[in-house]
Amino acid sequence: MARVTGLSVLTAYGRGPEALWKGLASTTPATTPVARFDTSRYRAHHAATLPGTPDLYAELAHLVSESCDQAGLSADDRAATPLVLALHAGPDTAALAAELAGSCGLREALTVHTAACAASNTAITEAAHLIGTGAEPRAVVAGGSFVDASMFAAFDSAGILAPDGVCRPFSAGRDGPVLGDGAAAVVLERTGTARPWADVLGWGNAAEAHHVCRPHPEGRGPAGAIAKALRRAGVEPGRIGYVNAHATATPAFDAGEAAGIVRALDPHGVRVPVSSTKALHGHCLEASGLVELAVCALAFQQQELPVNANHLAPDEDCPLDLVLDTGRCPRSGYALSLNSGFGGVCTALLLAAP
Repeated sequence: MARVTGLSVLTAYGRGPEALWKGLASTTPATTPVARFDTSRYRAHHAATLPGTPDLYAELAHLVSESCDQAGLSADDRAATPLVLALHAGPDTAALAAELAGSCGLREALTVHTAACAASNTAITEAAHLIGTGAEPRAVVAGGSFVDASMFAAFDSAGILAPDGVCRPFSAGRDGPVLGDGAAAVVLERTGTARPWADVLGWGNAAEAHHVCRPHPEGRGPAGAIAKALRRAGVEPGRIGYVNAHATATPAFDAGEAAGIVRALDPHGVRVPVSSTKALHGHCLEASGLVELAVCALAFQQQELPVNANHLAPDEDCPLDLVLDTGRCPRSGYALSLNSGFGGVCTALLLAAP
């Protein structure tokens, strides 16, 4: 087990957990027409973005320092603590990662995870494993993705983005995600003096190897990742009180993930509350797992589940108990946070209220 003793987050709703929760509670998506670059030649024109063109590494440095302060880490603590990152890789990523760790007073940038939309969850998994095995007493995990012209163009050219700028996870009539700015940092510790946000009890990774872009229709990847997370933590499927799904509102991926949830949590899968908050804060790509860990921690704290926004009508391929109204309480203190990516990578974090 690893405790989340520091947590900082930045989304299109603003800076900090309070801004994120206020945005989620409003049930109003943070989506606006893109002003950061020209989208006139594209099919899609909307994203959930911060004002201007923020610098990702500068924001990550701020978030890491903020989470370390929150966890009460001294300068000596930080100097002994590794940084695990989740980022889209480029030719200078390794050098920038080392510079980021140094500027935050951390020991080193241990690993940079680049597993697309599952990058943050795999980074959290590595840190939790290091802590669980006793290799490290603590680790800082950070990740981010800001909407840029090249990534937007890649998604748009593939015909993936919702052309009307509305993301409708698990809904009939869904036609894709809306990209979003996101960055976050957490401190994970075996023990700590700060009041914890949540506990990472278990984790699971799976690789479907079904198709480079399409999921297995039976959800074998998500089901396998969930089963491994539950088994690692020794938690029965019936104890799960909420699932924060990956669900990007693409027809095949949502249907496959729904099948995986139902299969892994059988016979309780059709009754466990599920929502995808990507409909509100946007799809934050490599930052998704960290942003959605923050969402789950806030749901524990507020004792309210975030809604599955923009839902039009049920889809028989997604037989889930979707959270469609505000004010719904978690059924228990256990939640699953799921993320998947192209290439068949699937991840699951089993989180517990502190």
